[in-house]
Amino acid sequence: MPAHMLDRREFLKGVAGAAALGAAGVELLAAARRLPWEALARRLSGSVVLPGARGYGALALPNNLRYSALRPAGIAMCKSAQDVSAAILWARENGVPLVARSGGHSYAGYSTTSGLMIDMGEMNGITLDKSTGVATIAGGARNGDAYKYFGNRSVAITHGRCPSVGIAGLALGGGIGFNMREHGLTCDHLVASEIVLADGTIRTLSGDDDLLWACRGAGGGNFGINTSFAFQTFDVGSITVCDLVWDEQPERIFASLVETLDRAPRTFGSKVSAKAPTGSSAIQVELLGQFTGTPAGLRELLGGAYAIAPPKGVVTMERYWKAQEVLAEPGVPAYFQERSRFFNQAIDHRAVAVILDWLRKCPKTATSAEFKVFQTGGRVNDKKPSETAFVHRQSRWLGSIDLYWERNTPSDMLRHYLAWLSGFYEAIVPFAKGGAYQNFIDPSLTDWKRAYHGSNLERLEAIKRRVDPDGVFGFREAIP
Repeated sequence: MPAHMLDRREFLKGVAGAAALGAAGVELLAAARRLPWEALARRLSGSVVLPGARGYGALALPNNLRYSALRPAGIAMCKSAQDVSAAILWARENGVPLVARSGGHSYAGYSTTSGLMIDMGEMNGITLDKSTGVATIAGGARNGDAYKYFGNRSVAITHGRCPSVGIAGLALGGGIGFNMREHGLTCDHLVASEIVLADGTIRTLSGDDDLLWACRGAGGGNFGINTSFAFQTFDVGSITVCDLVWDEQPERIFASLVETLDRAPRTFGSKVSAKAPTGSSAIQVELLGQFTGTPAGLRELLGGAYAIAPPKGVVTMERYWKAQEVLAEPGVPAYFQERSRFFNQAIDHRAVAVILDWLRKCPKTATSAEFKVFQTGGRVNDKKPSETAFVHRQSRWLGSIDLYWERNTPSDMLRHYLAWLSGFYEAIVPFAKGGAYQNFIDPSLTDWKRAYHGSNLERLEAIKRRVDPDGVFGFREAIP
């Protein structure tokens, strides 16, 4: 029997396995018994994975384990746009909610479902047209795939640092990275895309198509399932990267870094973090940076912070893709919430004082807490807010508060943690006059429509009504 087929014996084996999953497994078992999975399997060149089957647990697991109890009734492992179309139509015919997953890194758990998960992981190919410099990247490719493919080439796009993050989600929500100040956001490199719509139609988007406009930054999961992307690459050579840590005088160091970097050339991309280590009131400041220049030039740029206190860490010059190893982070699954806000003005001494004060008040039993800012501006702000769906074109920094906790954290303690996070966020908003970043999607936001989409909201709503009138692609913070 072909590998993609699911016969009755395999189906029942998967159903039996669901019963071993506890209370959640009972619900999955009921769903599995009701639905015609064999019919879906016959339509796909890929496979259908049910609860209890080998590999189901790893495939179903989201990056944010806070939402790990929500498990799909079935997973369609798609290998082509035609598979995606068939999966969408099967879900609609059977009244099954659906969601697409490439990396599974939705901060609010929107890349999982109790219905059908359309997994894009096997659609991860990348090709490069050397004559045009356009890279075609399949909808399930992740940062790690891009690292491998481009590793021996001298071109890049604006990419992320976590290997398991899907490039689809990155680009569809804007796409920040250390290249953005010099070259623009990931979505700014997007020149074409293939998308499967709610009626199963496969469309190629290019030119001034308003759906391509929407795919440049509105956020994933809103209009359809993008099965491939064409990006205009840019040339890269050797760069200087740094990972520097200061254990002393955190207020002065943080203030010095954000003031200095505010004047830095576009060729410097950075993230500045203030971290509260577990069980400690000491604050650690870290700078991750990428500079199209020499190590000496980077040290000269950071002279003010070096004069306050010498950092620990590394400054090195390497070939572009080799240098990314210094900046990469593993992004392992964890329990967390992250809340973001754009700063449309400088981060002054008053904001720094608030940031450090709230970090010192972090619950000491939490796993970790961090306030970080990614420097924006530069090429990001060269476009008008209406040129792409990504509306945040006036910012200087993107700030984010991260809070992590353990699986067995008692509910009352978790409420205490989240109250601290909410208080910290509200204290930051008066200083951060911009909106919120749709790729750091935040289930606690009340003003999310305007915070994510600003003046582009009405146009996005009109496109949504036209291409998905029945709301097939929906979640709590989806474009209505």
